[in-house]
Amino acid sequence: MSDISQIDHAAALLALLETTGLPVGDGAAPWNGPQKTYVAPSVVLHMIAGGTVDGTVGCPDEVVDARFQITAVGRNAAEARGVADRAAAVLAGGLSVPGRRVRRLRPMDPWSRIERDEDLQPPLFYAVRTYGLWTFPL
Repeated sequence: MSDISQIDHAAALLALLETTGLPVGDGAAPWNGPQKTYVAPSVVLHMIAGGTVDGTVGCPDEVVDARFQITAVGRNAAEARGVADRAAAVLAGGLSVPGRRVRRLRPMDPWSRIERDEDLQPPLFYAVRTYGLWTFPL
């Protein structure tokens, strides 16, 4: 059986998202401690449940079709959409996961939904998009 490391997949995605030049969060938006606010603009990776594990008769658990979410954070809806577009552009450029071949990285939704968080002052906007990632051993 081949090792399907969530850590390796997440680390590869985080490294790729950092090429946007924006602050990147792993499961939570970057926090500006002194100002006690979330950093905007920024992008956040969430590894989420779902997808499948498959393979051959000899190695039934070696192919992974995983799901992850990108949350683009902005001070207004347009900025959140712009961050989402920057993240989508770097993801479209390709991903490398150690010991794995990335067969396909694809958006599961054509566009991001926009949400406004009124609980924060000032409010922030989120553009949320789900992706699928299909990898198998080298």
